[in-house]
Amino acid sequence: MVGPTIEPEAPRPSALNRYRQHPRVRIAAPFVCALSPIRPKRWLRRQPIDLGVVYDLSLRGARVSTEAPIKPGDEVTLSFRLPKQIRSAEIAVATVRWTKDQFFGLAFRRLSSDTHGRLRKFVEIVSKPAS
Repeated sequence: MVGPTIEPEAPRPSALNRYRQHPRVRIAAPFVCALSPIRPKRWLRRQPIDLGVVYDLSLRGARVSTEAPIKPGDEVTLSFRLPKQIRSAEIAVATVRWTKDQFFGLAFRRLSSDTHGRLRKFVEIVSKPAS
């Protein structure tokens, strides 16, 4: 079940994470994701699936590395398994906001409430300082 559409954030300076509404967490051990461009479906034609690696993550987006031929403005679906979770997190719509070399910034536009809850919990756990 797909949840509500998320409106894109207004551009913010990225110098300090403390000013972000949704802080990013750096992934200590980057994990694999699957990306698929959202294109008009053609009869009996499967959508291509490319692999990528997630390096940063927030409730509203991610920084990934991939060799997929995507550019700013493209929309993709994204699937990844968060560490220590059995089910994959599915992002129904993510927009490519920026690109640099083989790194891409994705803004999550549509995801289920279950995925949002699991992302929130993951970000909270990872962002806590180690005791």
